[in-house]
Amino acid sequence: MIFQPKTSVFLLLTALLLASCTDPAAKLPDYGTVPDFHMTDSDGRPFDSSALAGKVWVVDFIYTNCPDACPMMTSKMHRVAKAVSGEQDVRLVSISVDPARDTPPVLDAFAHRYEAPTPQWVFLTGSPDTVHLLAYATFHVGDVLGKIEHSTKFMLVDKKGRIRGYYSSFDNDGIPAMLRDINALRRTKS
Repeated sequence: MIFQPKTSVFLLLTALLLASCTDPAAKLPDYGTVPDFHMTDSDGRPFDSSALAGKVWVVDFIYTNCPDACPMMTSKMHRVAKAVSGEQDVRLVSISVDPARDTPPVLDAFAHRYEAPTPQWVFLTGSPDTVHLLAYATFHVGDVLGKIEHSTKFMLVDKKGRIRGYYSSFDNDGIPAMLRDINALRRTKS
């Protein structure tokens, strides 16, 4: 049997369609790549974003003296931490949008209220410029220059540092959907 060009194109398109149907991660959007960054963790140690390479990670932006949304978000992140506990290729990252007040000891005390930090869950602070780069310019969820603003969303990042999803911490479906997408990204090689 001789394949004609139309048949070859049809078979290729069919194979691609089947592959995308069997790979839920392929359906996730790509919102851009997180740039390299350097911050300080809640133990006062330097943190380099290269520690997240090859990992699926969830990031949120909080501050320790936030009266309502941040404790609720951190409580939800604690539930996520329990759900992914022991998964070596998953990390959780909470970044303070109030670096002037959220020194490493302050962040550490806050983290301990939620059974953190852990090897999987890190709390970070850094210069206002770095926090602004991540919250405002990269994830588009807040601003820290001149004011403290942040979103109540969790963002999902794949193993190559690409932003793949935004999930409401207030919506009952947000966390379960994010956990499904974490597992989908864990299974993919990209």
